[in-house]
Amino acid sequence: MDLIFLILSTLVFLGGFVFSVTTLRSGKYHPGYTNLILIGVGFLFQCGFLYLRGQLHGRCPITDGAEVLVFIAWSLAIMYFGLGRAFRLSLVGAFTEPILVILHLAALILNLANPVVARPLDSMDPWLEMHAAMSLLAYGAFALAAISGVMFLIQNRQLKSGSPGKLSFNLPPIQYLTDALVRLVGIGLLLLTIGVVSAFFMDKAPSRLHLSVSGGVWFLYLAVLSYHLIKRPPAKWLSIASLIAFAFALLTLSVI
Repeated sequence: MDLIFLILSTLVFLGGFVFSVTTLRSGKYHPGYTNLILIGVGFLFQCGFLYLRGQLHGRCPITDGAEVLVFIAWSLAIMYFGLGRAFRLSLVGAFTEPILVILHLAALILNLANPVVARPLDSMDPWLEMHAAMSLLAYGAFALAAISGVMFLIQNRQLKSGSPGKLSFNLPPIQYLTDALVRLVGIGLLLLTIGVVSAFFMDKAPSRLHLSVSGGVWFLYLAVLSYHLIKRPPAKWLSIASLIAFAFALLTLSVI
């Protein structure tokens, strides 16, 4: 049943993306609630998948690679809903949905390759659960920051071209994207800080490699945000930096 929820969620997100692209190409796209509702339905199916896996393991459902990917996708959806109305009712959903679909497809492949088995703990360590959950929620914020960075670069290029197209009119304004970028990196950094600090209180200390990689991701995002707030470089720099930082975070995900 859990895989059915995951498949349904994937199909809903894919349908939302196809809907957005089709209506945009036809010139009939208008920011509205259709795509928002579709992402909401997909999110509910995600919740169903994670709930059933949580019941199976008797703990936070992040026991293997597939569950981690779905948890990150779930975190990404939460961050999408958490931002402002102008953000949700623009083409942001169309940029977010293919990332959700890719994460889900990868999770489905991993599930088929490695069938799920119950992984209950002999004793629950709340600090371990907090470390893992907060760190993956941070990755959801960083993922949406990277998506916002892509949209900023597209919007910036459209406006500088002197003849912005249909895509430009359905993206949030440049200043809104910049504010969203700063906010998302800040939220992600705060969540990751909680996750890293929690690791030091765990019953079983994580490996030195694990802490080094987590600390490296934390330091990279701290450097990006600090440089932006102190030096105030062009917002294009922040967009590119958020993409590079998220690429690095993804590469280190298997270690974390």
